[in-house]
Amino acid sequence: MWKNEQFKVRVEEDAVKGFEKIMLTSQSCGLFMPMCFTEENSMAYIKYNCSGFAPLSMYRIERTDDALFILESVLLILSKAVEYFITPEKIMVTEDTVFYNKETGQVRIAYVPTGKTERELKKGLLSFIGQIKGGICDGREYYMAEAARYIYFHNYSLREMVNKTGELRRCAYDESLRKELESA
Repeated sequence: MWKNEQFKVRVEEDAVKGFEKIMLTSQSCGLFMPMCFTEENSMAYIKYNCSGFAPLSMYRIERTDDALFILESVLLILSKAVEYFITPEKIMVTEDTVFYNKETGQVRIAYVPTGKTERELKKGLLSFIGQIKGGICDGREYYMAEAARYIYFHNYSLREMVNKTGELRRCAYDESLRKELESA
């Protein structure tokens, strides 16, 4: 998928609806990586312009604050996608499809369609949390576990998940400040 600063995915011909293609390629939706649909050897592909961005799989996320920021950003993107007639359940969320710009701190998703349901979206989010939680080494990964529990055990909207993740992020930040002041 990711090679030489280029991201390309093979998709089924009918995986993306016509109105979704229009929204995704018109550049009016800044939530997703700029993309275009192409055909090579009778196969449909999506190509993404990743200029300035790299997939999270290229980074090592060591701080809980950073992991919560990324999770909050992803949840925000998913919640705003409906404004552009994109179904959040159809968006693949992994370390390979979530992109980060180190210079601007901006997070975007490369829209890779899936045929998932809302229940499977939760599973995908839990898997994503597990992926980004793996590199945390600041001793506060329990905040990520709390976010995962919140998503798994409750039937909250994406907006409520964004709010809870933001709350956890503030708690993690407050804790790190307290520890810093205590050690000074």
